[in-house]
Amino acid sequence: MKKMFITGVLFMSINAYSNKIPSYSNVKYDPPETKVEVLSNGIKVYIEEDNFLPVVRLSVYLKTGKVYDPADKVGLGELYFEMLRHGGSKKYSSDEIDRRLEYLGAEITAKINNEDAVINLYCKKENFDEVFDIFSDLILNPAFEIKKFELKKQEAIEVIKRRNDKASEQAIREALRMFFGKEHPYGRRAEIENIERINIDDLKNYHSNLLVANNIIIAAAGKFNKRDMLSKINSFFSMIPSKKANRNEIFDPQTVKGRKVYVIDRPLRQAFVVILHKGIKRHDPKEFPLFVLSEYMGGGIQSRLGNEIRSKRGLAYSVYSYFSKRDKSGFIISYLGTKPESVGEAITQVFKEFERAKNGEIDDKELEMAKSQLINSFVFRFENVFSLLNEKASYDIHSYPEDYLKKYTSRIDSVKKEDVINIAKEFYDFDNYLIMVVGDMKKFDKQLSEFGEVEILPND
Repeated sequence: MKKMFITGVLFMSINAYSNKIPSYSNVKYDPPETKVEVLSNGIKVYIEEDNFLPVVRLSVYLKTGKVYDPADKVGLGELYFEMLRHGGSKKYSSDEIDRRLEYLGAEITAKINNEDAVINLYCKKENFDEVFDIFSDLILNPAFEIKKFELKKQEAIEVIKRRNDKASEQAIREALRMFFGKEHPYGRRAEIENIERINIDDLKNYHSNLLVANNIIIAAAGKFNKRDMLSKINSFFSMIPSKKANRNEIFDPQTVKGRKVYVIDRPLRQAFVVILHKGIKRHDPKEFPLFVLSEYMGGGIQSRLGNEIRSKRGLAYSVYSYFSKRDKSGFIISYLGTKPESVGEAITQVFKEFERAKNGEIDDKELEMAKSQLINSFVFRFENVFSLLNEKASYDIHSYPEDYLKKYTSRIDSVKKEDVINIAKEFYDFDNYLIMVVGDMKKFDKQLSEFGEVEILPND
């Protein structure tokens, strides 16, 4: 999980073995209000002028995601967005687009996430009309060129063949797969046979289901006249039909019950450990004390896990914890990379820190530092006008309230020690959790059965 630290130099000066934590004040910053424009078909547009640089940035957010792929064609969403960018359009061939964007120094990208997707444009002010014409035609009239389609399918298959090259990523992916269930959309992974089943008609159907007005939110900022830019956006995107998106219904997952331990036995020099607990859905008010608890526990080298597991005991070269919320469920993840001979001891120490939090052993200064870190890093999310609009659009696509960002820091600041303790008691559940270890099992320092029922998984 990438973080930006407003007081990074200050933190580096802290002696990890000392309780002398310096005090400092929080940054005061409220994201400015922005008026949302609405196109004739109902598409929301976050748009503001920004004359600092002679460039234009525009993003189209879509309410879709990998989780909505058909069960027999997992990977369809990723392949669609690869083809949307690289498969040409009605007016422009894929090669023509690549040459023209390279010549202009412009960028068009497309990416799908678990529960949303985004298509981005970046160009100089004077090239906007040309780049926007390409951008719009890709979105409205994708060609899905057959040669590029076959190439992208082969690339997707190659990614699957090499998905275990990074054992740290394998540990997280397989942990979530077992946590949510292999058949649940939150736990599925693409297989070669899934990719092989996908054809051009699948891409066309995906496109017609996806491209509906109430499924789209746009953010735009740069050196332009706001009224003129809104008119240009409306001229292309107002033709998108206003109807309900046709998405597969996602059912609530049945997360792990009991104490489960999974091992993928690989002859590696390092071992990778993931501990999962059940988390929260989106829009749960518990997210703010959970934010603070996660930062306190595993937000960086100054956190409890960073200090106790890494700095004091040298049990891990990397350790962190965070939570992720989704529409139907969520999870709390604690991750560490260590040597195989330290796996058992490292897991034991992580659980000891959980136990301390549950018992109310929360250090007041460290807790305040965790809150300040969340508040002070908040400003870096809005380094320019487009960052602000992009952030608001990305939350709006998931139906967050308009004042979510404005109230973010005050809600973090209002979290009390008792709130954090109660969240620890609720979510650090020692009767229901999952541990995933990828590493050389014969070198482990403890029998992992002391943490729960152990199952060996294939390295597939």
